[in-house]
Amino acid sequence: MATPKKKKTSEEQLAAVEAEVLSAEQSAPQEETPLGGAPPSEVELPQTESDNEIQSAGSEDNADSKNESGEIPAVTDAPSSQTVRTRKRIILPDNDMNVLTIDNKLGVQTEADKARDAMLDLIESLRTRRYLTDTLEGVERSTTGGEPRAVLYHGDFKVIIPASLVVKLPNDLRDQDPFEVYHYLLSKRLGAEIDYVVKGIDPDTGIAVGDRMAAMATKRRHYYVNTTRDGTYRTYEGLVCEARVMSVIRDGIFVELFGIDIYIPLRELSYIRIVDAVGYYMPGDRILVKIMRLYRDDPEDIHVVASAKRVAVNPQDKAIEKIVIENNYAGTVSMLDSNGIFVQLDIGIECKCKFPPRARPPKGARVVVKISGVDPETRRVWGIISYVSIPR
Repeated sequence: MATPKKKKTSEEQLAAVEAEVLSAEQSAPQEETPLGGAPPSEVELPQTESDNEIQSAGSEDNADSKNESGEIPAVTDAPSSQTVRTRKRIILPDNDMNVLTIDNKLGVQTEADKARDAMLDLIESLRTRRYLTDTLEGVERSTTGGEPRAVLYHGDFKVIIPASLVVKLPNDLRDQDPFEVYHYLLSKRLGAEIDYVVKGIDPDTGIAVGDRMAAMATKRRHYYVNTTRDGTYRTYEGLVCEARVMSVIRDGIFVELFGIDIYIPLRELSYIRIVDAVGYYMPGDRILVKIMRLYRDDPEDIHVVASAKRVAVNPQDKAIEKIVIENNYAGTVSMLDSNGIFVQLDIGIECKCKFPPRARPPKGARVVVKISGVDPETRRVWGIISYVSIPR
């Protein structure tokens, strides 16, 4: 097992990574673009939390491609307000172009305006520690053999975050290289929304350095430690909250809930049997979860247990009321194991069946089940497969 170098402080890590990236960027040929950065292709900026929005009034997303004639398409049905919502794919004027506006203020946001707004966002985060939110778009390995880094874009600015300031390593590395584990964890989070606080900016190269851990700490204090004016906590057991899906594995999902990364296993994702979460969730999704248990005795070690399925009423309760023993019901084979065949009935409950005497229907086969028994307390249903329709 490779041993990482002596652990540095957050400030030292940020300074080292920033110096390394700036050195690499300055040695490569640069095209002349606003603020020295190469713009990504149609980057969409997700909105921040309602209490933490950092945006400029009147800014709207616009594309910068021209039509065949090179003219500015006309904007019709303009609202009466001074902030005009322009259509996408509209041609934006050059910075030195004179434009006769409809109102006293130009409603079309130019490339210079967007670059300025992005710069102001980063400066405000640097000065006030207000966090920004962007999508994790890339993972880069260090050229010096150090820890990898996450790559995000805020406008034309490239934001880099060292891996140790994005995610924590598991306690048991199973004799693997820590930097390889970091690279795997970041790769599993590609496409997820990341909150971060800006720690440094270089306008000449269009690079900024961020810190997710600082943003997470700010959110934890606000939602779990600090109280409202009436002395109550913003989060509590039984509360339904919106969470971000950070990564997905076969056995469950990892979500971020107001500054805390939580693991939700398969059994708490759905009342219907799921054997692989990858087919149902992906990084970047937003889901509703219910806080089942919340431990905040130690503000530095807050623990939350959440469930996705308990947001809704268990549909199996109503399904059991519909079942009549010795009657036939249609369903789909959901799983096979050594104990028998499990069939997801169309009425909304799973039924366990013995193996039929002739052939075992595969997963996904449509079958008809004759119900043999029902246990309302444990929500268990068992029966016999009487007809099989093999899928083509």
